[in-house]
Amino acid sequence: MKSKIKNQKSKMKYFLAGMMVMLAVSCVAPEDWSDKFDKSIVPGPVSNVQVENVNGGAIISYTLPAEKDLMGAKVTYSLTADGELMERYASAEYNSIELEGFGDTDERTVTVYAVHKNRNISTGVSKNIQPLPPPIFVIRETLGVIPAFGGIQLTWDNPLRKNMGLDFYVEDSITHEMVLYDKFFSNNINGKIVFKPFKSEEQNFRIEMFDRWQNYAQPFVTTLTPLFEVEIMSRDEQGMPMWSQFDDGRVGGTSTPWRYYYRCDLNDDPNGAANRKFPVVLDWHADNSSYWQCNPNQQDVLNNYIPGTGNVQMPFPLYFTIDMGRKATYSSFKFVTRQVTPPYSNAVIVEFDIWGTNNPKTIEEVECPHGIHEKGSREANQAYWSSWAAANGTDAWKKDWVKLAVCEYLLSSGDNEYYNGMTLTEEDLYNFQNGYSFDFNLDVAEPYRYLRWEIHKTNMGARMSQICAMKFWGSYGD
Repeated sequence: MKSKIKNQKSKMKYFLAGMMVMLAVSCVAPEDWSDKFDKSIVPGPVSNVQVENVNGGAIISYTLPAEKDLMGAKVTYSLTADGELMERYASAEYNSIELEGFGDTDERTVTVYAVHKNRNISTGVSKNIQPLPPPIFVIRETLGVIPAFGGIQLTWDNPLRKNMGLDFYVEDSITHEMVLYDKFFSNNINGKIVFKPFKSEEQNFRIEMFDRWQNYAQPFVTTLTPLFEVEIMSRDEQGMPMWSQFDDGRVGGTSTPWRYYYRCDLNDDPNGAANRKFPVVLDWHADNSSYWQCNPNQQDVLNNYIPGTGNVQMPFPLYFTIDMGRKATYSSFKFVTRQVTPPYSNAVIVEFDIWGTNNPKTIEEVECPHGIHEKGSREANQAYWSSWAAANGTDAWKKDWVKLAVCEYLLSSGDNEYYNGMTLTEEDLYNFQNGYSFDFNLDVAEPYRYLRWEIHKTNMGARMSQICAMKFWGSYGD
């Protein structure tokens, strides 16, 4: 690294404030009861105080006194031995208060009070708590750090979905000081981030994980060599397209333009607008006007592929095939989808596999896997190229291809289905706006020219996709 290292644009500019605020703020000023009740009334103390120690805190349960006009209860505590005295309240509707933010497992005393609506408090009832290890410590134990193509990959588990962040440091090659390279924030159940770009040379790294109370886990220090990686370009040096939908020639001469149907592939509408066709994915952009709409205009009806099946929706898996123009070994890729409101309410591919080959069979070369239909016929091809029951599909093509990636996109919640009114985190919104990233199987070293997507699920169940752009990384094989 040079002596002056510029921070990458953070994957998350800030924690979502609403995720970190524990009490909702009303738009209406709260009612002041202090002048409406006899100020001489002092509530009785709480009883039956119980403690359940949890990671980074404790749940304090209690029984309120059987009195009228109680506002609720409060607990006073300090996060550290000499720290500021803090308070946590709960209304009379509840019988417990959860404390959190403790950065150690030391025993300490907390005090529980009943609170009257005149704001007088009872005598306190003290209890000892001993928090379990903070969640950030537990998350840190699951941290995995490995070399990735062009960078360093971090993974971790966060089953409680606690808000956490990490600082990623790189050693400056001149001063040998550890310099902050980037920050990342998340509450994803299965955390993952790849920091890049880095040269393929040995470098020292340090990762520091922290929570919203600035409790830091033990730093992770390592020396790794990122794998060599370049961007697999969509255009050549003259700006001409390198990628295209795989086209092995016409079926039945010029009379059958729908050759993709023989392979059960999603495809362009030949009569559709230019800003809805495959070439738009070659240039990185994210908007609501230019995107590849695979299978538009009701082409998801199975009858378009298999005559006589009627007006029924085509089944999963869906397929499409890309000619990348050159052989390459692939490391990672990303795609960004049509930008709509509300976000994530369009057709997003969320579960799929990618396969590769250098010798895809032409339609004329395909023989019927069942030995029934004529070589090169629609029936023979669909039985070979799909697993669809209506086509007597066998997925026999997989014997001639190699699986390169198994991909699943999950929201921070751990789910990937869209529903009306769903709430997305800042991390979810960032991915929607900037693209969904996936990795290829690093065990596959052979370069391939042709990539076939096998799509098992979209976020809304649609038999289509709306992709604005794609990017691939890896290394060329020629």
